[in-house]
Amino acid sequence: MLHENIDKVIVYLNNGNTVTFTGVSSVSEHTNEYGALALEINYLKDDEISKTIFVLTNDNVVYYTIIYKKNI
Repeated sequence: MLHENIDKVIVYLNNGNTVTFTGVSSVSEHTNEYGALALEINYLKDDEISKTIFVLTNDNVVYYTIIYKKNI
């Protein structure tokens, strides 16, 4: 599933830490090449598009939140 019009994404980790992504262009949840469920986040970092992938089937990621931009 592809998500767009996103303000930020917060990923909550098993160790109690969170990772927050801003400048997000898209987020998708899909099965990776190893058959595991993955969260792919594309975002702007240092004026370049970066990609981070979290494997959701391991125990490190507890859950994630997508916060959408408000349409004014």
